[in-house]
Amino acid sequence: MPSPNKQQKRAQRAKAKAKQNRSQRAGASKPDAFAGDDSRIDLESVDLTELFVEMRTASEINQQALCAAFLSHPLLAVVLEQEGEEEATDFILAALIEYRQWATDSDDEAAALAWIESPQFQADYVAASQALANSAD
Repeated sequence: MPSPNKQQKRAQRAKAKAKQNRSQRAGASKPDAFAGDDSRIDLESVDLTELFVEMRTASEINQQALCAAFLSHPLLAVVLEQEGEEEATDFILAALIEYRQWATDSDDEAAALAWIESPQFQADYVAASQALANSAD
C-alpha cells in the first residue's frame, strides 16, 4: 500500500483532474468516445453513468459489493492497459469522486474524498480487490 503522502498526492491530482474534466464537459458537447481511427478510448469523454448505476445497485448489498462492481467493470482493464498504473490510479480516484458526487447529488469534493479515504471504504476496497484477484486464479 502506498505511503499516506503518496496517497494524498494522488488524491490531490485526481481531484484537480476531476474538476478539470467536469469543467471541460460542462462547456463542450460530448464526442463519441470510440470515434476516429485511434483505437484508444478518450477517457475525458467516456460516460460513466452506466457504471455508476451498477455501483449504486451493488451498494444496496453493501459497500464491498459497490467496490467489486467498480473494480470488475471492463473499463478499468482498458484504462490500466492504455494508460499505465499511475494514470489508472488517477482515473480510479477521479471516477470514485465523481461517483460519490453523483450518488449523493452533491458537488462537495472534500466529502467525496473523505469517503474514499475512510478506513471502512479502504478496507472494503481492498477486500473486493482481493476477492476479485482470488476468483481470477
